[in-house]
Amino acid sequence: MTTMQDSDWDDIQFFKKSEFSHPDKMEFHFINRLDQFRKAIGKPIIILSSYRNDPKSQHSKGIAVDVHIKGISLLCAYILACESGFFGGIGVYTGWNNPGLHLDMRPERARWACKTPTGQNKEYIPLDFDFIKELDKIK
Repeated sequence: MTTMQDSDWDDIQFFKKSEFSHPDKMEFHFINRLDQFRKAIGKPIIILSSYRNDPKSQHSKGIAVDVHIKGISLLCAYILACESGFFGGIGVYTGWNNPGLHLDMRPERARWACKTPTGQNKEYIPLDFDFIKELDKIK
């Protein structure tokens, strides 16, 4: 994998280097996919978290972000992320101040939800049909 170089940001249409913590540790192919996803959905994507030094997380590999997508429901954001085929890992976080998604480029498919607010012990649950129906009520 290749991390982002300063010149790589010239090819990124919808994101700025300043939106990412440690942009030099983000993986080029991941940022490119995220940019393509933003173009496809036509809605602003706010980066809430990017690289962080947590060995148990995809964030530490530079292939993950936590985001809030403006102007669409959380359900719609989840469906668009799944249908894009860009992300192996997609987590839905309803307890954040601005509910959003974790998106990553792990090789295997993983889907989960977390209702716990930021800063508390996280409780992850599977994304079952009943939970997905509730997402449509969350902006």
